[in-house]
Amino acid sequence: MYNPEPDPRYQKPEKIVTLEGEIEIPTLIPDDMVATGENPFVQIIYRFVKRRETASLEDIVRHITSERKMLPHNQYGISRVTSVVNHMHDGALGGLLVKKGNLYAAGVRLKTGRRLVRIYSGYDPFEYQMMRYFENKGVVSREEIHNLIMDELKWARNGKLVEFYLKKLEKQGNIRKISRDWFEFKKSLEPLA
Repeated sequence: MYNPEPDPRYQKPEKIVTLEGEIEIPTLIPDDMVATGENPFVQIIYRFVKRRETASLEDIVRHITSERKMLPHNQYGISRVTSVVNHMHDGALGGLLVKKGNLYAAGVRLKTGRRLVRIYSGYDPFEYQMMRYFENKGVVSREEIHNLIMDELKWARNGKLVEFYLKKLEKQGNIRKISRDWFEFKKSLEPLA
């Protein structure tokens, strides 16, 4: 089946006309969804910090690892969240988070795509989307997975992240490499405890 995309007119931002000019009303994204066009962890962190107005790094880590359970609450999960926060503050996405003392606040407005993708508590969004694709097709080429994550969902800017997840899924036993650029579905994902 193909992935239908709604007409952009349905997602067109609404505006209010005031004496100062037009003010755009931000479109609300439900908590169990993220948009295409940006890394889902960046979107979730940005949304969390914006709702709370300010948040510490510990609050953000707790939100991703314990409340949303998208990454395990161990050294790997903590370092992943920390690197995403640093990326949003000092890295290529610098400006999305602004530091106020020891707290982070939302900075520049986050730009995302129009299509919404459902995310599930207990699953890393990247792993979930990749494994759903593997389950539906059975045997998948490396190029198809790169196209899914980088072109269709636009969640990654380079292929390193996709390769990281392919190796991780292979190591976990969810997929098996059957040739240089082809992978086979083995077993479904286990939710994080």
